[in-house]
Amino acid sequence: MNEELLMEVLSQSRKKYGCVSEIGRMTKELAEALSRNDKVSAQLLLEMRGEEMAKADTCEKNIRLLVEEAGIQDRERLECLLYRKGEYGKSEEESGQEAFLVKQINDVNTKIRDILKNAITVDKVVSKRMAGEESFYKE
Repeated sequence: MNEELLMEVLSQSRKKYGCVSEIGRMTKELAEALSRNDKVSAQLLLEMRGEEMAKADTCEKNIRLLVEEAGIQDRERLECLLYRKGEYGKSEEESGQEAFLVKQINDVNTKIRDILKNAITVDKVVSKRMAGEESFYKE
């Protein structure tokens, strides 16, 4: 796989990780603000979190564009790596640098998934508390 492509995917993944980390932190702070009944802080945190979500979406769109522009074989391998679609098979031509970049991309995206999983868990509680029956997560 093209090292330049992998480096750009890694760069965008790291940017997304930074945004997602902030989203996770702000979600926890939002829950704390609501437990204190601090509506001003909660509103501010919701707005700031929304801005970080928009930045994370931009990174994701950039990653998807990179994947779409890759050749068919690289596209399939990147989709496996990034979105867990199928089995990621190491190419025979993959250099040590490419293997290193693939591992870095995998590690960053695993961290992103873990943070999002935790943030969603907290957000469900917050949403149900704030919106009750109108919650996004209503059962």
